[in-house]
Amino acid sequence: MRKHQLRSILLLLVLSFTSGSSRMAAQGSSDLPEHNVADANAAPVTERNLLASERFWPYHVALTRPWRPAGRAEPLVPGIAGVLIRVENGGNARIDFGRDGLYEVPVEVTDLLENANRIRRGELEKMASNFVLDIGPRLVDSASDSLRPFGLRPAAERSAFLCVFADPSAQGFPGLAAALAPLRDRRRLLTILFAQGGHPDARLREQLRSLGWAIPFVFDHMSESYAHSLLPEGTPLPALLLVTREGRVLFQSRFRPDVMPELSAALDQAFGSSSASAGSR
Repeated sequence: MRKHQLRSILLLLVLSFTSGSSRMAAQGSSDLPEHNVADANAAPVTERNLLASERFWPYHVALTRPWRPAGRAEPLVPGIAGVLIRVENGGNARIDFGRDGLYEVPVEVTDLLENANRIRRGELEKMASNFVLDIGPRLVDSASDSLRPFGLRPAAERSAFLCVFADPSAQGFPGLAAALAPLRDRRRLLTILFAQGGHPDARLREQLRSLGWAIPFVFDHMSESYAHSLLPEGTPLPALLLVTREGRVLFQSRFRPDVMPELSAALDQAFGSSSASAGSR
């Protein structure tokens, strides 16, 4: 079987594993770019360097021994698999096990390190960066003249993603859009809206265009689930979450009028000074 055929099959399996996508999302998943991070000469991945080795993070993680989350009567059994959302600064892995729950799991009870090293050695294929693979097929392109997917390839070209969790019907939403709009021109950054409160895709697209903030947004039927997955429980809205293409958190804050200097400083620290050459859409 040719490599590109295998990659297509693997992508379809990922999409089916991570809940139902719409026909438009499936159409937007066909442009998966080549992605090869294998580097056998790199240092072995350990718990100590796991954050710094994010390029080797596997997309799926399974338990290797029983583990009982706090508040759960029965332990999760070995072999149960979930999607790795990210490795937290404290060292735990945030994993979405679907119907079995979302938990921060000690790395030592999972196969995360084993599979990260298999990816490093080239024994296990990693088809794309984790956050790109998870979010890319689920984005609507509000800059387009018609309702269509944003696409995996343009998402994969970015190095950082500013996730905005907000209710577009809230009184302060136009001000939020105006404050964040200049970041569309920031090199290597893609701003994504996770609209809360239930907003049909076509209507939201028109609203963003009318505000001059035609950024990609997550499909309405998935947006609130992603907020639950990506944000710590109880996070007040509107919220900002700046992540790498693997999902590692660079900055997190509730949106407020004076947050922009902090956000700009986080971007400068991670990626250098801004420039208006991102090929903004």
